Amino acid sequence: MENLLNVRQVAFILKVHPLTVRRYIREGKLKAVRVAGNIRIKESSISDLNKDFTPTPKKTDTRMQFMQSKIFSLDDPLFRLRGRGASISLSS
Repeated sequence: MENLLNVRQVAFILKVHPLTVRRYIREGKLKAVRVAGNIRIKESSISDLNKDFTPTPKKTDTRMQFMQSKIFSLDDPLFRLRGRGASISLSS
């Protein structure tokens, strides 16, 4: 007989939130059965989910790429600041 696990146990095994496990069940990615009003998942269903899982690549933030590629020159408005708080001085 195969072990039946509850939602919290499966979430711990998959390292996701229990609501994510429930979403997987609702979307049909994870097969589950209802026993005495409680949701139970077979261990084989977990291994099947892991086989079919393909991680989505992370989206890169274009703002961060722009900020990293920004090169400052003496013509930059930052160097033309005057008054309180403008502690950058060009005269050396």
